[in-house]
Amino acid sequence: MPLPFASPFDCVLVDAPCSGLGTLRRDPDIRWRRRESDLIALAAAELTMLQRAAEIVAPGGRLIYATCSSEPDENEGIADAFLATAPEFRAVNASETTTRLPAAVIDARGHLRTQPHVHRLEAFFGAVFERRP
Repeated sequence: MPLPFASPFDCVLVDAPCSGLGTLRRDPDIRWRRRESDLIALAAAELTMLQRAAEIVAPGGRLIYATCSSEPDENEGIADAFLATAPEFRAVNASETTTRLPAAVIDARGHLRTQPHVHRLEAFFGAVFERRP
């Protein structure tokens, strides 16, 4: 199905509807609403959303993928799967996108990552991709 946009965007944010497992401190009931099998369907939907959003990113533009999940299947797994299917994109270290992100929230792969036991925040994840010109 063609997208309803006439021209591409310089920046697209996919704030993916995920398991929400990174918000257990704030929403402890989520542990009773989620099953391990939910992650498979959620990850598939998240990857599809990211791939569809990539279609409207302009050359040289950025695509940002964010979740409130602590699960690798929804975070690095999706980032890696996306890059494997989208050779026209490259990963960008989140610290290169702004000077406002403290180094403490950038992981070894250049993703934004907060962890409750380290940062006293909910578990959030962010990956930045750039479409090659």
